[in-house]
Amino acid sequence: MKKSPTLVDVAKLANTSKATAARVFSRSKSANVRLETKARILEAADKLGYSPNLSAASLRSKKTYLIALCIHDITNPSSPSLIRGIQDELAQHGYDLVVFNSDWDPNKEKKNLLAVVRNQLDGLILQDPSDELDVLELPDIPSVILTSNEVFSAVRSTVSTDTVGGVKKALTYLHSMGHDRIGILLGGSVSQITNRKRAYLDFYEGAGLKVEERLIVDVPFKTRASDTFIMAKELIVDLMRSPQRPSAIFASNDMLGLAALQMAQIEGLEVPGDLSVVGMDDLFSAESASPALTSVSKHRFEVGTQAAKNLLNQIHSDSSAVKEVVNELVECTLVIRDSSGPITKHGA
Repeated sequence: MKKSPTLVDVAKLANTSKATAARVFSRSKSANVRLETKARILEAADKLGYSPNLSAASLRSKKTYLIALCIHDITNPSSPSLIRGIQDELAQHGYDLVVFNSDWDPNKEKKNLLAVVRNQLDGLILQDPSDELDVLELPDIPSVILTSNEVFSAVRSTVSTDTVGGVKKALTYLHSMGHDRIGILLGGSVSQITNRKRAYLDFYEGAGLKVEERLIVDVPFKTRASDTFIMAKELIVDLMRSPQRPSAIFASNDMLGLAALQMAQIEGLEVPGDLSVVGMDDLFSAESASPALTSVSKHRFEVGTQAAKNLLNQIHSDSSAVKEVVNELVECTLVIRDSSGPITKHGA
């Protein structure tokens, strides 16, 4: 029987030491090896058919090199950018990502967290905890919470986007274009709806504008994004057919914004001549829509990257040191495209 190649064989073929070769195959130390040397060692391993025993390495180090991401809806169009940002950063440091989906179900959320503990994952990134989750139920492992909730941010590191500031940027822009009657489509979690509605009301008060309750549309939340999209279109039609329809609509996410674009086309409304539409998320589908959707970018990729960096800092820090809580806020950016513009006579 042919003998399996060893790390010593790889080091010998690559003309380097066993210690250097070992660092290349170490998830946490490979970054300390020069790229030229690393390439030579990997080439030698490939020629010999050498494959490191990662399971044995994990047992020795008591690490799994796996990070959990617990999110609500993996089919939500904003999820891929977030996941990609996290995964790209983790991969550079030898960690893999395990994604748990809760379908907005608090019971599933709690089961997912138990699975994280049971499988001894090295860290956790948790998206916007449900109201039913107590902070004491969080696993006692390095964690980053994607939330602005003050209860969680007091005890765990967080990364969140300044969505309130983003809403105000969108409304300020529309108002500067002459729009005084701006409809708002609200959707998402309870906290998301509350924050965006508060920002809308605060803006109207600050601008000295009259609030019209019928211009505020709550889109009932559905577990799946596709179901919410269908429900939104029915409610948007009612708003567009109103005798005093708004001259502009701000949608609290791009999915609702795209629904508004679609229904405007069906209703024979010209965008932005008859109706300006602004969304929030800046998804690829917003840029590729016709007309391209003006949107508030929440920089989901950057949020994911920052969350992963924060988590890795916790994992690599001295375990005996007091863990510092770091709360980071990512500013939103307004991306102006073809779906919005100055108010016109027929849009007034």
